Amino acid sequence: MHRIKGIIVGLMAIGACSVLQAQGVLRSGFGARDAGSAGAFGGTSEDALPALQTNPASLAWIPENQWELSLRGGWGRGVYGKGGTRSTMEVIGGFPEWAVAWKPQQGPLTLGLSAAPLAIGVMDWDYPDAAGGIGGISYGSSMAHDSGFSSWRVNAGLAWQPIENFSIGASLGAVYSRVDFDAPFIFQSNPALAGAKVDLDFDTEGWEAMTELGVSWKPVDDLTLGIRYRPQMNLNLSGRGEVDFSAQLPPLGLGGAPSYATYDVRTSHALPQVAGGGFSWEIGDRWKVGAWADWMGWKRAFDDLEVTLANGSNAVVNGAIGATVRDRVPIRWKNAWVVAVGTEWKLQENLSLRAGWRYGEPVVEDAWATPLNASLQEHALALGLGWKKGEWNWDVSYEYQFGDASKVGKSRYRAGEYDFSKIDISAHLVGVGVRRGF
Repeated sequence: MHRIKGIIVGLMAIGACSVLQAQGVLRSGFGARDAGSAGAFGGTSEDALPALQTNPASLAWIPENQWELSLRGGWGRGVYGKGGTRSTMEVIGGFPEWAVAWKPQQGPLTLGLSAAPLAIGVMDWDYPDAAGGIGGISYGSSMAHDSGFSSWRVNAGLAWQPIENFSIGASLGAVYSRVDFDAPFIFQSNPALAGAKVDLDFDTEGWEAMTELGVSWKPVDDLTLGIRYRPQMNLNLSGRGEVDFSAQLPPLGLGGAPSYATYDVRTSHALPQVAGGGFSWEIGDRWKVGAWADWMGWKRAFDDLEVTLANGSNAVVNGAIGATVRDRVPIRWKNAWVVAVGTEWKLQENLSLRAGWRYGEPVVEDAWATPLNASLQEHALALGLGWKKGEWNWDVSYEYQFGDASKVGKSRYRAGEYDFSKIDISAHLVGVGVRRGF
């Protein structure tokens, strides 16, 4: 029964790890206008939504009291190949974003409120479960491999102008995060359980506080500079989980033991500290260019994953391992830079064209890639269009996310289930937004 403990604890941890990797790096580009230039103007923006979500000091440059609403959506496609088999996945989804900002009595302070997702990742595969685990077991020729991660932020921001062309900003908010997972997984880190497999299903969620600081400066009227810093945020999520280890028990000589157990599940991980900066430069009356770069400290934030299972429902398993078990699993993500460049061209007085490109360094090596964690698109090409009609400002955007396929030679996961495989994922995002002064 000692091996049952390793199966449950270890596979829970590996499963949670793969879900979190599905988010890739944090989102760039908030609102349809910002997304149309690939997020290049987010930290120097004169719009409420990207200012509050990227650099609160930029609230100072909003020309008037303003509200903004954006609807973003898209579809993603993935192809997974191994040993002559080929599986595809298509996912469709969407989300809203909103913000409001105002200057009390036109003084040195600007206030704002906003809500937007920081990260959304969904994997919804259906492919044969390769033989693996102890004894070369499989959970079926057609098996769901699903995972999801979402993190939503609601925050209040403040910008203060001590002098005319200089602003200091801060925001404070709450982040709601959720992790969903349902797939078979191979146990990785416990030496006593080398390569055991279970079918894992759990959901965890929770709230945490998040702060952000920023500075913005206009050395001349046509040039805006900005920097921001967001500390690492620890996420402690809780929920319920179920483990089916029925296929693994017979090879271990435990075929008569109960096959299922449910637990209270707690997962602990972190979103990284972020430090960034950039500029926007208005060249004449019609043309604007800009760039923004963020450094993300994934190595410290996601080097290990902690998992706790409590209040197990299976009396036989509890008698062997106790009602509460804990595990720490090495993840070893790498620090990464995300860089965006963009431009905006005023075609007419009330019509603007935007374009941008964004590059994010990969944080996972190919040797660690699986269909559930390979959604790390390195590149994004964006186009946008803005139209002003009276007091109303309308924006639309399109973004194509893509990157090099992950080509796994010898996988660093046990049992060889992902050896010599290939994962290729791309996504298309569209947005529509409206802004209005008040």
